[in-house]
Amino acid sequence: MDEKNVLRSEKEPRRDKNCENLTFAAKEAFKRLRTNIIMSFPQGKKCCTIGVTSAQPSEGKSTVSLNLAYSLAELGDKVLLIDADMRRSSIHKKLGIELTPGLSNLMEDTNSISTVVKKYQSSTDDTWFDIITGGSTPLNPSELLNSKRMEQLLKALKSVYDYIVIDLPPVGAVIDAVAVSKQTDGMLVVIRENNCPRRVLTDCVDQLKFANINILGFVMNGALEGAGKRYQYSSYYK
Repeated sequence: MDEKNVLRSEKEPRRDKNCENLTFAAKEAFKRLRTNIIMSFPQGKKCCTIGVTSAQPSEGKSTVSLNLAYSLAELGDKVLLIDADMRRSSIHKKLGIELTPGLSNLMEDTNSISTVVKKYQSSTDDTWFDIITGGSTPLNPSELLNSKRMEQLLKALKSVYDYIVIDLPPVGAVIDAVAVSKQTDGMLVVIRENNCPRRVLTDCVDQLKFANINILGFVMNGALEGAGKRYQYSSYYK
């Protein structure tokens, strides 16, 4: 896959306030998450690819992926958010953009990179980042994510972006997340407070460890502090 074809769409930038309506506490939490992630990688690394998953559905991983991408983009870095949860794509709904064409269409050779990359532009400042939505629901998402074409795609994209954030399916639901996580530099596991059973989370971590995946840490979604909800991050040590 030729990196020269990694071109941004010429369409008008999409605008939405989903990333901009967080509480002060939530914004600060994502800034701390951003700092911890940056410090997790060697200084001067050309491109950092971060997978975001959960142990089960409805933990908030897509929201974390979206706001992490926005927070990284606030630094002025070139950021790409990929919705790789092709069975239950949701990033397009959060931003009010079209689902197709997207990742599945690109993997199935029905679209080029330039036609699937969309741009999110903040309505309050110069912050922007690129997005590849999930696309049409494929019959074989696991095979697509574990394909040579996916590997070539990420290789081409890494030559263009500083950070790539990949919203992946839950580890406990399907094998998709483990399949593509080997092509990331590290994984974040999102946990909704008082929602995920310990056994399910343990099984998730065991699967990632068995596949030799670098677990960057855990993000607690909806953690209570005082009168408001926020996000918490804890690092993972092998």
